[in-house]
Amino acid sequence: MNDPADSSAPADTVADLCAELDRARAEITALTQRQAQLEKRLRAREGLLKGLSQHIPGVLFKVVVPPGGEAQLHYISERAAELYELDADATGMNWSAHYERIHPDDLPLVMQLSREVADEEGQLQHFEYRTILPRKGLRWMAGQSIAAREGPDGSTAWYGYVQDVTEQKLYAEAVITAQTAERANHAKSEFLSRMSHELRTPLNAIIGFAQLLQMDRSSVFGDEHRRRVNLIEKAGQHLLSMLGDVLDLSRIEAGDLPLTIAAQDIDLIADDAINMVAAQARHSQIRIDTQGVGCHVYAMADRVRLRQILVNLLSNAIKYNRAHGLVQVRTRRAGSEVLIEVQDTGIGMNPDQCAQLFQPFNRLGVEQSGIEGTGIGLVIVHKLVSLMAGHIEIHSREGEGTCVRIQLPAADHEPEPTDQIPLSDGDLFARPATILYAEDNEVNVALVHQVIKLRPHWRLLVAMNGTRALDVARRSHPDLMLIDMHLGDMTGLDLAQALDADDRTRDIPRVALSADAMPDRIHAARAHGFKAYLTKPLDVMALLRCLEEHLSGS
Repeated sequence: MNDPADSSAPADTVADLCAELDRARAEITALTQRQAQLEKRLRAREGLLKGLSQHIPGVLFKVVVPPGGEAQLHYISERAAELYELDADATGMNWSAHYERIHPDDLPLVMQLSREVADEEGQLQHFEYRTILPRKGLRWMAGQSIAAREGPDGSTAWYGYVQDVTEQKLYAEAVITAQTAERANHAKSEFLSRMSHELRTPLNAIIGFAQLLQMDRSSVFGDEHRRRVNLIEKAGQHLLSMLGDVLDLSRIEAGDLPLTIAAQDIDLIADDAINMVAAQARHSQIRIDTQGVGCHVYAMADRVRLRQILVNLLSNAIKYNRAHGLVQVRTRRAGSEVLIEVQDTGIGMNPDQCAQLFQPFNRLGVEQSGIEGTGIGLVIVHKLVSLMAGHIEIHSREGEGTCVRIQLPAADHEPEPTDQIPLSDGDLFARPATILYAEDNEVNVALVHQVIKLRPHWRLLVAMNGTRALDVARRSHPDLMLIDMHLGDMTGLDLAQALDADDRTRDIPRVALSADAMPDRIHAARAHGFKAYLTKPLDVMALLRCLEEHLSGS
């Protein structure tokens, strides 16, 4: 008989087998889920890698270099074909395909870099080279790479990134070029400032004393002496004009020429310009016809610079005319523009000369004619007209004459009335006034001393340096101070700051009188409270008018 206890053995065995089977199924399920998760992560990583390779602005690559073997491309991102302009099928695993695009002069360096990267494990390498592409032409490539040992055979994996940096290179070169140009422009400005100061100082004495001698109505000088003095002044004015042209051209090119654009009566400015060249016209036996002027047309322009333009054009029309020739000036409004024409009956120009009109220092072949000039006056005219939103046209025929036409924006209202004080004979300013002149040049002091003598009720005090000027100003409290910008021990701006710091001298009106005619110095003086800035060589009448204007308000 069987033992009843033995009947449970098969049942237990079946139960154990079922349990094992359930555990196996659970493990399989877990493994399946884990595999699914791994596959999901793998697909996500592959998607990320694909996205990077498609969208980053460059190429990712991995190159493996076996010991003593050739570099083998293991991975290169999709933009390689675009970067190097290769056929998509040509990229594949062919690492040498892109070498065809590398500039021949740079290829040896790139090949050497491939060897150096493999030998310099763990060191980040920076590289840059040129490529010549079929469509884009010359391009600059730059990148970084690093090597790491991989595999049991001692192979070196070279991981890297390269991108097109042509635009960055061009920008960097442009920045360097701009900085170089800025330094050159600064050096030029410094040179022009020094040249202006050094030339204006002696011209101040030449022109100033010549003007004073011509104003002297005593019997000491005869007509012949006055004629000679007049020649001295004219020669000085010619040198000053040449210097002014060079400085004006420099200011315009540097974008530092201040303009005050406002409504202007063109006919009044034309009258001023005609009066300024009248003596030149009489001397050259040229008649100026002004019948086309007088209808009072208004244009938007800078008064001083427009007068400079017209004086230049009229002077040229006279210089290059023939004896008993004619210069006609016409002004009129045409729609939204104002037209100004200066026409002469002079020697004219041929087409080749007309084509070179606006080239600086080009006198168009008349250098040996004996006619004075620098070859930059018309260049300045052209640039000034452009700065005032205008246009210039020149029509000329050799042997018949030249017509210059300027178009400026018309003004829709009359100009504002001016409040300029006319130069008096001294009666309006008969009350005593004390003027302190800070100047370290004895010749300039002597000249201003002679000018002040024209106003007997004015007294001139002189200080030969800034420290002395400050001391005299504190003790005497003058009605006005004339200040040079270079005083030896300090600048005129330093003196102005010292005056402002003292309650006893803060309210003294000050006028700059300097050979430094650079715009930045003039702007700085205005910012430091100077009422006016007169440049040397001084104009005697302009100095008197300035002093009368500012003393009348004191």
